[in-house]
Order: sequence, then C-alpha cells, then structure tokens
Amino acid sequence: MKALALVLVMSFSLLLVAGAAADPLPRAKAEEVGLSSEKLDRIGRILRADVERGRIPGAVVIVARTSTRWASATRPPAPR
Repeated sequence: MKALALVLVMSFSLLLVAGAAADPLPRAKAEEVGLSSEKLDRIGRILRADVERGRIPGAVVIVARTSTRWASATRPPAPR
C-alpha cells in the first residue's frame, strides 16, 4: 500500500513539473483571489502532520480560482 502511494505521489509530482513548464495559470497570494490564507494554512498544517507521522509520503495542494492558482507542497522530512 505504501509503495502504491509513493508511486502515485511521484507520478503526480512529475505531472506537476511537466505542467509547470507550460504554466498556463498565473500565481497569486490567497487574498488577491478571494481565498483565506488562514484556512489554506490549516490544510497545510494537517497535511504536514500526516507526512511527519508517516501516514502519507507527501502532498501537493493546488487551488485555482478566477484563473489564478495558489499552490503548496509538503514533502517528507529529510532523513536524519
């Protein structure tokens, strides 16, 4: 199950990298497009906690609104 999750995350990451080259949507700060930084940060905190606990290998959140995107990535902690 963990191997499948890792493959899915890596595949999605590759798609993001390929998509970033085209970059059809401009980036913006959350409030500039009517989003709440506080609520988006809460999503990030929850996902980071899941990564740190080992529940998921990593996460990428992309929210698009009014043809503008806000993006966040959470990666596993570096090995110690």
